[in-house]
Amino acid sequence: MTIVVTGVGAVTALGGTARTTFERIALGERGLRELSLFDPGEVRSKVVAEVVDLAMPSDPSVSRTSELALLAAREAIADAKLDVRSRRVGLVLGGTTAGMFETESILATLLSTEARRGGPADPRREAALSRMLSHPLSAPTDRLVKELGPFARARSLSSACSSGANALAVAATWLELGVVDAVLCGAADSLCRVIVSGFSALGALDPNGARPFDARRRGLTLGEGAGMLVLERSADAARESVVCTLLGWGARSEAHHITNPEATGAAPLAAMAAALERAGLAPSDIDYVNAHGTGTPLNDPMEARALARLFSDDVGRVPVSSQKGMIGHTLAAAGAIEAVITALAIERGIVPPTAGLEEVDPECAHLRHVTSAESRPIGAAISSSFGFGGMDAALVFGHRERVAPVSRKRRGIVVTGMSVVTPGGIVEGTSVADVPASLAQGAAVVIPDGALDAEKARRLDRTSRIGAIACGRALGPVAPGVGVVLGVAFGAVDATAEFMRRLRDKGPRMVRPAEFPSLVPSSPAGYVSIYLGLDGPALVVADLAVSGECAVLQACELIAAGDVDRMCAGAVEERSAIVEEVLSVVFASGGATSRREGGAVVALAAADAGVPALARLGDIVSFANGSSDGVMAGLPPPPEEGGIVVLGTEHAEELVLASSWSTCPRIVCAGACGEHEAAGSVAIAVAAAKVARGDAKAALFVGSSRGWGYAGTVWPPDPAP
Repeated sequence: MTIVVTGVGAVTALGGTARTTFERIALGERGLRELSLFDPGEVRSKVVAEVVDLAMPSDPSVSRTSELALLAAREAIADAKLDVRSRRVGLVLGGTTAGMFETESILATLLSTEARRGGPADPRREAALSRMLSHPLSAPTDRLVKELGPFARARSLSSACSSGANALAVAATWLELGVVDAVLCGAADSLCRVIVSGFSALGALDPNGARPFDARRRGLTLGEGAGMLVLERSADAARESVVCTLLGWGARSEAHHITNPEATGAAPLAAMAAALERAGLAPSDIDYVNAHGTGTPLNDPMEARALARLFSDDVGRVPVSSQKGMIGHTLAAAGAIEAVITALAIERGIVPPTAGLEEVDPECAHLRHVTSAESRPIGAAISSSFGFGGMDAALVFGHRERVAPVSRKRRGIVVTGMSVVTPGGIVEGTSVADVPASLAQGAAVVIPDGALDAEKARRLDRTSRIGAIACGRALGPVAPGVGVVLGVAFGAVDATAEFMRRLRDKGPRMVRPAEFPSLVPSSPAGYVSIYLGLDGPALVVADLAVSGECAVLQACELIAAGDVDRMCAGAVEERSAIVEEVLSVVFASGGATSRREGGAVVALAAADAGVPALARLGDIVSFANGSSDGVMAGLPPPPEEGGIVVLGTEHAEELVLASSWSTCPRIVCAGACGEHEAAGSVAIAVAAAKVARGDAKAALFVGSSRGWGYAGTVWPPDPAP
């Protein structure tokens, strides 16, 4: 099956549309200017790639990020002539900042003693409350659903600067698995104070503007924008709409350091090789590489080494360029915008140049750099994206006439381990089945001495520590190629508030660089991959109170599509004054009186991977609540006896009534783990443990939150052949 790009959209510092941006890039124009959106104070560089004259609606709950995403999405839909209402269309949106620009200045207010003393009716808190609607990573996705939907399914993800590329990979997986007919996918991010001061504290900004691969480069230039693409199966697409094909994709983790790349480029090389393998191509088939090319001292030579190893003696033939000296590093949006640029480069037969490159670094001299646009046929191209935490992704695009190899056979999924972390303790294996019988003790998780390696865990924040324990206990001994997907509903809200308080009170020069990486939404997955040495795909998903169910489904899709053999998946949440007093109230996920912290993880493997199985997963379905009755009725029926229903909280009980499982005994886990956004992952772990231990012959788990739901079944493993 061949996947095609039928529509593109982009908003960047060089233009409000994809084709305007491409045309100006081809001319070598640079969209860099002094930051005007806000005063960043005394930072290393005020040079950014800002989208100017962005008209914002008056609704305080709308973020700059979501507006950028909406503009690019509308362009892509129009370009593809896609009717969202008449087809099963999915939505995948990557991000990191979400509504941070709108909310960062009020986070400290929400934690301040004065505002707390004022009570719920304090006007400062009331104003802050409405603006906090835009804060969660999933908020821009919700905005697109509201403005452009309905969508058959929607997903919000973050893998730092590779988020946009991974959004396309997820979208392509959905098409291969047949769960949708078309997908609107991409990423968006906006500039904000936290990002500018954080990168400045890391010493990662070039005062003269980014100069990828240049010997005098001193860092990156921050940018903002959005890139969106429409993907379809070639058999379903109108031929005249096809821009190019998406032939392959691959993702790997460096498991090395949260900000610094591993010097040899082994993980980027593995990601590019995996993308080529899926595309059925050899390195000799590639005619252009759209490099990550940030302009930082460590990234560029690392990437040059990876390309040298990929192309070997042929490395001097392949044109290489980076757009980050023109439109800045747009963070999560970078991979999506660069995918749009790569698609248009193939369509038009124009290799775009690198701006700012005048004196090639000797360590990068073996690459064939492009400093002015070249007209030449491009049969296939690679676009690479590397993120904080070593989350690397690569995409292979082809000319519209290129045909992909036969799709991989869909694989079954088995559960190989499980663990639950609650205030009552850490439980693993089939003993997880006993968790619902216990009562929650306290609100905070107690991490015992020796549960983590103190030296390895010294930079991990609390969410990452809980995640590392849960993943490590579920996985057991780590094998090569294992990946991780974690659901995190709100991210490090309190830590961001403290960062902003310090920034406000003491200025940019006094913020702590070691604290900044933990504020990036994808950091828990990055930290877990580093701590445990997981070198498979790593990402965070966010779907508020059903983030755990979303994470398990995402991991299952990666395994089923043949992208990875083993994953650990679940959700983790830490205590948070802002979440408990503000966000959980707004999003109806428990509130301060009942919310606790904790999480749960299940270890998953392909049924044919040769890993001993404790249980087998049936299909997990994602649905809009408006279509829940049909989906629930379509679930496989329970056995005549021995079936159970396991829920994280009581919120999803009404959905069970629409299924054939309505008469089965129900177990609600919130009494043991407390009500928090990771409770659904506890339910999945308990369901798997109950079946694995023989307490039940089958189990159903269901979760629902603000318009979306997930449901799946667990069965005993198939008998050995």
